[in-house]
Amino acid sequence: MLDSIKSAPMPVDGKLELVNGTSLPAWHDVHRPAAWHGKTGKVLLLDGYSTRTLACVRSWGKRGIAFAVGGETPWDMSLFSRYSRETFVYTSPKRDLSKFVQDVNRFSRRFRADSVFPTSEAAIMACSKYQDELECSPIIPHEHLIETVFNKAKTLNLAASLGIPVPATIRLAGEDSRRLDELQMDFPVVIKSSSSESLLGDKVETSAKTVYAFNKVELEKECRSRLERGQSILLQQYIDGYGVGVSGLFAGGRPVAVIGHRRLRESDPLGGPSALAESIEPAPELLEAAIRLFERLQFTGPAMAEFKVDHRSGRAYLMEINGRFWGTILLALASGLDLPYLYWKMLNSMDIGPEETVYRAGVKGRYILGDTKCLFLCLKGKPQNWPGAFASRLAAIRSYLGSFVDRNTADLILTRDDPKPFFARLLEVLS
Repeated sequence: MLDSIKSAPMPVDGKLELVNGTSLPAWHDVHRPAAWHGKTGKVLLLDGYSTRTLACVRSWGKRGIAFAVGGETPWDMSLFSRYSRETFVYTSPKRDLSKFVQDVNRFSRRFRADSVFPTSEAAIMACSKYQDELECSPIIPHEHLIETVFNKAKTLNLAASLGIPVPATIRLAGEDSRRLDELQMDFPVVIKSSSSESLLGDKVETSAKTVYAFNKVELEKECRSRLERGQSILLQQYIDGYGVGVSGLFAGGRPVAVIGHRRLRESDPLGGPSALAESIEPAPELLEAAIRLFERLQFTGPAMAEFKVDHRSGRAYLMEINGRFWGTILLALASGLDLPYLYWKMLNSMDIGPEETVYRAGVKGRYILGDTKCLFLCLKGKPQNWPGAFASRLAAIRSYLGSFVDRNTADLILTRDDPKPFFARLLEVLS
């Protein structure tokens, strides 16, 4: 199937006000997470390698919330947090789904957990597929929402139908490799997988990473390789710009607490996870677009809408949405917005006051390992044929060193009160 996703203009008439816990409907009046049966009780927290889980560990641990945290390896950084009192190692769903389910049940019995909270797409998809076999309640989105929020093609189609700008995109699947000669796109072309994770047989498989094609030969070679492996891919217009996220907690699509952030540096200057980001007040039109998306989905829980703002035109394009906590969630905590705790309050039908949804703009959160990788890649120089912005060697060195003395910049993993997760992550990277 070959589908074209057309971009649409973003209407900017009208502004939506943020709501807080005092004016939202009661939590039982909105869509709860799938298979949810009541209060969280003790939580089995998965994906200990991720910053998403580390944010929950630090937030809940400081407040005495009962949880046990698990990792896919003994070196997962969240297991080394001072707030992780009960830890375990389980089989990754990327290795074996049946063993993953067995481990979740075994550890839920051992730690007497009432619920399981996965923070990665792979674990969320596994818990969704096997939720009837789980002995504890999974805190995950409903199945029909997972099919949309974890699928970039469906997300972009939804956005375009709501009048939200998206990059010009063509989806390829099946026998579409035969039609590659017919494609007319300006280079470079962004080639990405429709979904980051896919359920294949007895495991979850991670899709190929995003790459750039600078000519017809590169485009056809990469597309044929992916299509032959049965992958569905997106060919996308290249946008030279910077990333902006509108993220927070939603109840039936309505915002409970929202924060904006702008990416200042990425671990790969050509595009990748955030290395340095700054908390900002979301632009009204981007906030409105994010709310319209999640209202249409009637989404409940943590989520982020990611945009890219074109350097020249200033126009923002929706790139994807995440129906889970996002990679820069620790920036929210550093800015004074404790979203993991507020989500725990949501799940337990507790009121959220407006003072709990306030945060400080202008806080910069850094992942020093990703930032160091960014520096080394910048020192190699601008890649041949790269059409976008790219920091010079001198500018990269200055900005990297400058972050060490910037009072508004803090490392998000390496903190004074909880340094061990950083060194665990460092050892994992070095090994």
